[in-house]
Amino acid sequence: TCPCALSLATPAAMLAAAGNLARHGVLVRQLDALEHLAVIDTVLFDKTGTLTRDGMALAQTRTRGGTSHAQALALAAALAQHSLHPASKALCSAAGQLQVRPVSVEGVTEVAGQGLAGRVPSSSPEMPGAALRLGSAVFCGVPAAQASDQPQVYLSDAQGWLATFVLQEELRDYARDAVAALGAAGIEVHLLSGDAVGAVARVASQLGIDHFQAACTPQSKLDFLHRQQQRGRRVAVVGDGINDTPMLAAAQVSFAFGGSLALVSEQADFLLPAGDCKTLLHALALARRARTVVWQNLSWAAIYNASCVPLALLGWLPAWLAGLGMALSSLLVVLNALRLSTTPTA
Repeated sequence: TCPCALSLATPAAMLAAAGNLARHGVLVRQLDALEHLAVIDTVLFDKTGTLTRDGMALAQTRTRGGTSHAQALALAAALAQHSLHPASKALCSAAGQLQVRPVSVEGVTEVAGQGLAGRVPSSSPEMPGAALRLGSAVFCGVPAAQASDQPQVYLSDAQGWLATFVLQEELRDYARDAVAALGAAGIEVHLLSGDAVGAVARVASQLGIDHFQAACTPQSKLDFLHRQQQRGRRVAVVGDGINDTPMLAAAQVSFAFGGSLALVSEQADFLLPAGDCKTLLHALALARRARTVVWQNLSWAAIYNASCVPLALLGWLPAWLAGLGMALSSLLVVLNALRLSTTPTA
């Protein structure tokens, strides 16, 4: 018999596939995730930083009467510098480009997927003692947010709305191709985002995604994932932010894009440091190919053992031939698995 061929059938294929993926910019944290990836039928995408680029730019600023654009940006940047969200980075970058110096704030806290809150010290010349919030319309208590197909960040104080910052974002390279290829492969694609419905609908329309939800919190994203799983769907999640962490941890397969936080990366099965949507397709294609190779290896090993045992019992298989067959069986399994290391990109 040749138990070696059976024991090598799966790990040899998985390791070869993982090496291939590493050479194409995909880091595999969990080898068994390749098996799950091969059979997924649903993909849930985050929007900002995943299907769109990490960087955004400040396009327009609207302020309450008596507040200048520079003053509003100084207050917003003071909170934004405590966050790694792409919108926060955009506000800090705009403040730097316009040479606006952020004011001093204290007690800053971040609510995942919603925004930041803090207070201007009473000793500050800029709105001393003001309680500030920066983030979504709901988080900032803005009851009638102006509709827009672009991302908007709101700033409020104790009196209510103080400023609106309209941001611009652009799609990642290959994002359209990735969504189209997933659809062609029979995989259902959903877009979940914490942004306003206008911004989410715009990106979904550009990418050809029919299923999308806006104004999502981390909990609502997780609830949506659980509903899909209860329907029997096998789900892969693609995200990059702290608000995606619960989904990444609960999904059958998870991808972390770009320069994700350590906590986010720890929950993901695959890391895509370059944030290239094309590598996601390569991972899917290679996982399906690896599954086929595993079945080939297992089938060969099973057939070999099922054939040789009866032959040996009947005395028709000499020891030297059994030994040679055992070595060749293991070699065949390994060589078959090595084909995965040279599979071209999708």
